[in-house]
Amino acid sequence: MPTTEELIKIEKGPQTPQQRIWWDRYSHAKLEQWRQVCDDSADACTALIKRGRPSDMLDEVELRAKQEGGVFEDFMRQCHEVPGWVDFDALEEGSRVFRRYAPLQGLVLLCSSLVEGYAYNKPSQVLVATGRLQKDVTRRIYETGQLLHNMVGEGNIRPGSIGHRTLVEVRLIHSAVRQFLWNSGKWNVQKYDQPINQEDMAGTVMEFDFMVARGIGNLGVNLSYEEKSLMQYFWRYAGHVLGVHNDLLPATLEEQEMLALQLSSHLYSPSPDSEKLAKALLRNMAGQAPFYLSEGMLTAFSELLIGPLVAHDINLKPELADRIRVRLLREVIRVTAKGRYFAPEMLQKLVEQSNHKLRRKNIFDGLGGNPERFAFRSLA
Repeated sequence: MPTTEELIKIEKGPQTPQQRIWWDRYSHAKLEQWRQVCDDSADACTALIKRGRPSDMLDEVELRAKQEGGVFEDFMRQCHEVPGWVDFDALEEGSRVFRRYAPLQGLVLLCSSLVEGYAYNKPSQVLVATGRLQKDVTRRIYETGQLLHNMVGEGNIRPGSIGHRTLVEVRLIHSAVRQFLWNSGKWNVQKYDQPINQEDMAGTVMEFDFMVARGIGNLGVNLSYEEKSLMQYFWRYAGHVLGVHNDLLPATLEEQEMLALQLSSHLYSPSPDSEKLAKALLRNMAGQAPFYLSEGMLTAFSELLIGPLVAHDINLKPELADRIRVRLLREVIRVTAKGRYFAPEMLQKLVEQSNHKLRRKNIFDGLGGNPERFAFRSLA
């Protein structure tokens, strides 16, 4: 965000009474208030434990919840709360959609969601302050892949599943980073607001559902309304587990679009750091599994997916030859994707299983083939 079409929608504003309700719910003034709110439940725990590996921190929280209760028990109870609107059958269907398009999801996240996210100056300053993506870009990308892979494995993100546990570990990571920045003296609250605040967290959810669905569409796949709704529904509950306030978790695609437009117009502010982070990402992922694409091709895919306006603002300029190759690949994807309308259910399930196994292998290889070294304890 923002694409040319989204800029037009931002300029026009809400067009119906219902849109006006959502537009006000996510107004800049209200989003600004959310920038001062973090995750009290998680932060109360990480203030009392030593920062470490995600699984180790969660082990300690679980143990102290049993032994001490208090803030640790409150946190674990909150993580395992299931809102009344959750339908686990729908979550399973949502996980199937993500398995179905797993390769394209990975390409969109790499070349669109993450790259665009760097153009939001305030949230991206967490990465600058911690040096997290500059120091070991490739490893961090595969760790994100591990999270996404676990979320759509057996049991998807039901409480008790590997996917659910991984989300809770991520929630503690976010909180530990906040503690680090608060205590380090490196974070300017007056300039950037609270680190990894509620608006930033809501924006992260958007990167994994709204922007992924939009990006898959830009690659030539005509996602159905049902598929996009299932993707949004899946990440609505994932966002809840991650500690995003329910007031920032839209209930429908239409409401989600209003939040996306408001977030974009509120936060979009590319800086020299945006360019550095984006180019470091594409440079370090060049030639890496599962795409094995050159830096030039990744840059051309990024331009296609984020659009010329954002590409210009962060100075991404692919060569003409790479642009042509990407357009040809997009046409192949478009034609191939049409076949899914005629594929029997059994074949679609086989494709989903194959995609899941391939992603697992890529993560296993990318993280060194030793589960003990992985960011998260388990690999679904």
